[in-house]
Parts: sequence; structure tokens; C-alpha cells
Amino acid sequence: MKIYRYSITLGMVGLIAIQSVYSEEAPPLRRIGTLVLPSVLTGVMESGLSIPVYLKYDKQPLDAKSNQKIADAVVYLRENKLYIREVSIAENLQTTELTQQTKTLLDAIRDKELDENLVYYVANNASLKLDLKSMYLELLVDESAIGTKKIARSDVLGRSTVDKFSSVLSYRFGTYYNEYDGQGNSSNYLTLNSVSSLKENHFILNASAYGIGTNNSDFEVYRALYERDHNGYRFAAGMMDTWSIQSIASLNGINTSKIYGLSYGNLSNTVIQNTSLSLTPINVFLPSAGTVQIYREGRLLSIQNFPLGSHEVDTSNLPSGSYSVDVKTFVNGEEINSTVGHINKSFDNRSMNIGKVNWQLFGGMLKYNQTAFKNPNQLETELKNRETNGWLFGVALNKDYAWLSGTSFRSSIYAFTNDDNNDRNLVAELSTNVALTPEIFVNWQTLLATDSTFKNTLTANYNLPQGYGSVWGSREYTTIGNKLAIEKRDYYNLGGSLNVKKIYDKLGYLSLSYSKDLERKNDFVSAEYNQDLFNFKYATVSFRAGLQRNTFTDSSTGVDGNNDFYSTQKNNDKYVYFDVRLPLSKWFSAGVSSRNDNLLATAAYKQSFDGGFIRNVGVDISKPISTSGESSGSRDASFSGYAGYEHKFNSGSLSASASGSNYSLNYTSQGIIAYAEKKLALSATNLESGVMINTGLKDNGKMSAVVNGQAYQISGKRSFIPLSPYKEYTIELANDKKSLDSVNIVRGRHNKITLYPGNVSVLNPEIQQMITVFGRIYYPSGELARKVNINNHIGKTVTDENGEFSLDVDKRYPILTLIENNGELCEAALKLKPSDRVVWVGDLHCEMKKTSSQVSLLEARK
Repeated sequence: MKIYRYSITLGMVGLIAIQSVYSEEAPPLRRIGTLVLPSVLTGVMESGLSIPVYLKYDKQPLDAKSNQKIADAVVYLRENKLYIREVSIAENLQTTELTQQTKTLLDAIRDKELDENLVYYVANNASLKLDLKSMYLELLVDESAIGTKKIARSDVLGRSTVDKFSSVLSYRFGTYYNEYDGQGNSSNYLTLNSVSSLKENHFILNASAYGIGTNNSDFEVYRALYERDHNGYRFAAGMMDTWSIQSIASLNGINTSKIYGLSYGNLSNTVIQNTSLSLTPINVFLPSAGTVQIYREGRLLSIQNFPLGSHEVDTSNLPSGSYSVDVKTFVNGEEINSTVGHINKSFDNRSMNIGKVNWQLFGGMLKYNQTAFKNPNQLETELKNRETNGWLFGVALNKDYAWLSGTSFRSSIYAFTNDDNNDRNLVAELSTNVALTPEIFVNWQTLLATDSTFKNTLTANYNLPQGYGSVWGSREYTTIGNKLAIEKRDYYNLGGSLNVKKIYDKLGYLSLSYSKDLERKNDFVSAEYNQDLFNFKYATVSFRAGLQRNTFTDSSTGVDGNNDFYSTQKNNDKYVYFDVRLPLSKWFSAGVSSRNDNLLATAAYKQSFDGGFIRNVGVDISKPISTSGESSGSRDASFSGYAGYEHKFNSGSLSASASGSNYSLNYTSQGIIAYAEKKLALSATNLESGVMINTGLKDNGKMSAVVNGQAYQISGKRSFIPLSPYKEYTIELANDKKSLDSVNIVRGRHNKITLYPGNVSVLNPEIQQMITVFGRIYYPSGELARKVNINNHIGKTVTDENGEFSLDVDKRYPILTLIENNGELCEAALKLKPSDRVVWVGDLHCEMKKTSSQVSLLEARK
């Protein structure tokens, strides 16, 4: 109807104009081409009239009207000629993309005259045509004036919705006690990670304490830095380690040293990537609004609607892999085009970074952890293991390409000094990931330094077609120089898996692996076969059998440093297990294994629980069956067990193991403490931001918070839900389906928040905790209160002939008020238990209130 709105307006103006024509002082009419304009309309046109511009493909029929608005134009009349004063493209309404050249030409229009056919030619491929009768302005374009409407691969996170100081402190505590041969020892540790924030700015402090309360206690700070990651750029300053300073490539050449410095780059957590699209886009052109259908091997995968223009097809919901699809375009039910497209969603979701160069600059004072790794088969007379001072400066880059099935490059070049600037080192690192085909992946990493250190690692993986399995291999070789603290390594790994069920459906899976450490003269061979034997209603029985062989060389060095003594040891392990999976997350396994002719029988039981305080338990028992020349003590049975728990405020686990008179106990505990607006909240999940909800629920009442579609149960007066930072969340408060509690959310049901690290968003909804009560009410005289209005803070009803009623009551105001016709009040207090959800309150007697001011109070509450 929009396109005819101006026609109706014109008609009304014309009616007024006709009346003025027959008046005594009718102004003269204006003629434009074959049309005569009424005087009233000419007055409007002389000052300028805003008219919508509709997009139309120039090969469409002349009488076809478009309803796709693309812009607004101001048309005015001067000396019997029409002009276009300006054209404003409606960017927020754009469903079709014009080329940049076309948009530039439209933006540049200033006072352009329409020709005798009321047409202005913007370019050879675009023109504006005015239908003066209906005040309808068209932008006619051919295909060359239309650009492709792309689907955004990335978006930038908005500003934080938390504008006050907040903090999240996560902790992890562990302690153990061991007793072996009558000798006992114990220790403990406490790790703290604090993230404090103000809007998008946050400060990180990470530290650990060891041996608390003992003579060997130690405390160390690992990170203390300010960070601001906002609008696509990340800046960090303070004390960092080699992990936290880098966001692009690695710093393998300087170990786990500490850096007091700065880091700045454009690889930001605030750039939200769309990882679900195909690496190779599929574009379609529609001359008019229509639909696009996508088929794979004759099977319809998707139907999408598009307006006029060139568009990228949404491939986010299509299956992963690399395959061809048939793309068919329909307009008015008629197929006008059919092409073949290619879907590539196999390169580890890297398509979102195609074409973007990520960079990072870093540098500062270096506390270099100079640990010298020596060849285990050679004597090193001087072992360096100390911390030196120096400086570090570097740059890191990465970029992804659509070559082959996806190619990624990551590199870092850095220079550092140590030992009072006497040592100067330049290191270059490069990492490349290449998907040669959707089934073949190759990774190559290399490091080259000025002290002749060279490190080279190549890894390849091939996924066999049709799910038959995979094969993989890796090779690493390192040549160490005389300055960098890098371990010399020389090894290769080979392995594979075979889905034998593809050959015969009654069989299972076979996996093989082999590794060889040429530097230490060790090798390891492993083979395992497993398959399901029986699948019953109440249990699934499977079978596992395997063998492992490990050959390693033990070396010792003579006193004079000239003679090395070698001894080769071998371990041969074999095992057979039967696993039983039971309903309700139960699992049982039993079997025998052997090592060097020593037989061992084992049994294990595990179970997990969806709710409650205890979340998982497990127990393992093993007993030697036969030994080869072993002592009698080795025939003792061994026992180990564990239990994991999770509470609203904390989670952890307790484990124990014992064999003979030797035993050990271990306990771990973790959680977070959130602070915001002078309030504290606890949780068991370690995340760096979240939302604090002040519900005000009494008696540990429960309700639900749905965060981005996931439901969380919240309870009590205050609850904290840990959430990942650098994300937007929509939160809806509602009743919990698993609880008998009933709540009415008066205000604050829907919320939208944006969180950065350390942000704690505080929600203060107005919630009424309801309970349904049934009963019978009497006046103080003992007379039944029949047909009387009865009210509570949140509801009202009318008693029946027997004085009985049913009413939802707000737990915060457990009072019923009877209102007489003359305005008198009679109140009855309810005695409710914390566990009450729906309750029969029995016979109640109200008490009369002498003042009538409570009527206004009750109305105010309502």
C-alpha cells in the first residue's frame, strides 16, 4: 500500500485544486509535458516533495510495479520543469546491494533536470523515471549496476552494558596426603585468577601459593596486566608470560619466561566470527523477488527467499564437508536459472578470516628462564639453569587464503637479549595449515634462530573416504644452538584407525600407532581392537583387547665423564576387557591384563548423576593373579575410588587409593566469587564474567533464567550465572518447569547484556513469589464470609456461599483482606511453611480494622 499512498494524497490535493479552479481567484494551471498540474500541487512541488524510490530491473515489463524501496528523493518544480534535488539511499532498508559506483553517482545527484519523458540517466546502466500521475519514482538498473549482497563473515561486539566496577575471582584448591612404607608426606596448592573490570577495561592478576602452612611454602605471580580488547583491537600492558603476551603466533624460542611490556594488535576477541558459512560462497541473481532451492544428489537441502538483486546464499545450515550442489532459481513459480555450486565447510571453520591480515606488535623487558636441555646420552659439564635480564621486541602476522580447500599462515619474528645484553638473538617462527583436499590436512611448523637453532615439525592426516577410518603421521627434528633454551628432539609418529564394520557389520574398530624417539632410543607400539558384542534393552556389552610394547634406553655416565653405560628395558603389556554400559549413566568394566608375564585382574564401576550434590562416582579394584619372581607384597589388591560433587557455590572431587599398607588421599575444590554493586555471589563454574540476579526469593525458592536459549535454575535471594566474556546475551526470566514454585515477574522479564572480562551485570527484577491457597473464612463473630471480595497483594477473588475461596498469594505479603460494601476491612494472616507451594489453609478468622485508610493502601499495592 505504500506505493499508492502518494497517489491518494495527490488525489486529495487535486480535489482541492479543482475547487480553487472554479473560485473567483483561481491561480493559473501549470503544464508539464502532456499533464496539467493543479495550482495547489504546483505550490507544493515548487518547495520540493519527498518521493520514495523503488528498485526495478530494466528487463521487467513496463507496467510491472516494484515495491522494493531503495532510496528517497526530493523532486521540485521550477519554470515548468521538474528537477531531482537529491537522492538519499536508505541503507537500513537495503536488501539489495548496488555497486559502489552506482551508489556514488546517486549520492552525487544535485538539482538534476528530468527530460521530457521525466527520466534522468544516472549512468549507462541506471536511470530514474518518474510517473507523475501516481508520484511513483523508479530506479531502473541492469545487472551491471547491482552488487552482490554478502553475508557478513564477522561483526564487532558492541560496548559493555556494565558501567560500574565489578570483579570475578576464580580459585582452585588442592591438597594430598601419601603414606608409603610408613613414611607420610603431604602438600597443597591454591591458584587464584582475578579479573576486575570497568566497562571494556580489565585488570588480570594470576598467582599460585604452594605448601601453605609448611616450611617449603612458596608464592608466585604469573600475570599482572591491564588489558583493553575493544572495537577490533587488543592492547595489553604489564607483567605477562609468553602465553599471555601472544594472540597470533608462538614464542617457542624464549620458553616460559616473564615479560614486563606491551602488546597491541588487531586480532581481537570483539570481532565475532561467523564460522558456519562455506569457504567458497554461492551467489545468485534474481531479476525480481523469488526463491532459490539447493539440491544435493536430488535431495532438497534448503529453500531461501530473496528480493531483486545479486545475493550470497546462506550456507550456514547446510551439512559440513566438500560437495557439489544444484542451485535453482525461481521467479513467480517458474525456474529461470540452474547452476552448480560447491560447498566447502571442511577447513576447521577458517573461512571467516579469508582476506584479513592479522598483526601484533609486542615488546618489553624480559626475564629469561635460561634452562639448558642436554642430550641424555652425553655429558654436559656445565648446566645453566638461571634467570637473566634482557629485552624483547617482535611482530606477528597471520592470514588465511581460500587456496586449495583452505590455507593459513601464522608467523612471528622477534629479537631478544639476555645476560646483561651480551647475548643477542633473532628468531623467526612460521606455522602453516593446508587442507590439500577436504580429507587431507597438513601442518608444518618451523623455527630458525641466529644461534643455529633449527626446529622443524610436519604433521599430516588423511580421512579415508566413506568413514573407513583415518591415517596420520608426524615428524619432528631439532638442531640446538648455543644460546636458546630449546630441547633437542628427533622423533616420528605413525598411526591409523580402521572401521572394520564397513567391511563386515558384525565387526568393530581397529587402531594402531607407532612412535620412535631417535634421540633417546625409545620406541612405543600400540594396537587395540574393540567392538560391541551384545546390545540389550538394559545393557550394552562391548569387548576390548590390545597390546602395548615400550622399549626404552636407560643411561648412566661414568665418573670420569668418558664412559656411558646403557641398559635397554622392555615392557610388554596385553589386556582383555569386557565393558558393560547400563542405563542411567552407569558403566562397568572387567578384564585381565599382563605386563612381562605378570597377570592382573581388574574391575571398574562408574556412574554419573544429572542432579543432586554428588555428580559422579567411580571405583577401581585390581588383584594380581600370578607374578614372575615378584615379592609377596606385590600380590596385594589395589583399590581406588573417587566422588565428584557440585553445589550452587562450589564443586570438587575427593579420591583415595590403597594397596596393602600404602595409601593416598586427594581433594580438590574450585569455584568463583563475583563482586558487583557492593554485593558478593558465589558459583561453582570458573568463567570470567557473568550475571548476578537479585530475585529476592524467600525460602530458597526456585525459578529459571533462559540465557541465549539455555535454561539455568536460580534460587534464593541472589544467584550468579557465570558466562563467557566477549559475547552478547539475551536473558529471559520465567518459572522453572522442574520446580513447584510459581512466580510472577512484574518487571525485568527480558534483558539484553554485553559482557567483557570481569563484567558482572546486575539484574534487579520485580518478582512476586506466589503460592496458591484454599480455605474457608469467617468473621470474628463466627459468621461465614459469603460472597465477599477477598484481596491479596497480587490477586483478588470472591468467596462462595460457603465462605470458601481459592487465591494466589504473594509470599512476601501473606495476608488476606476482606472488603465490605461499606468500606470496612477484615484481615486474616496466613501461617505458611517454607515448603508450601499449594496448600489448604483450613478455617480462617479475620480481624476487623477500624480505619478505612487501608483501602487506599491496598489499592496502592495493587
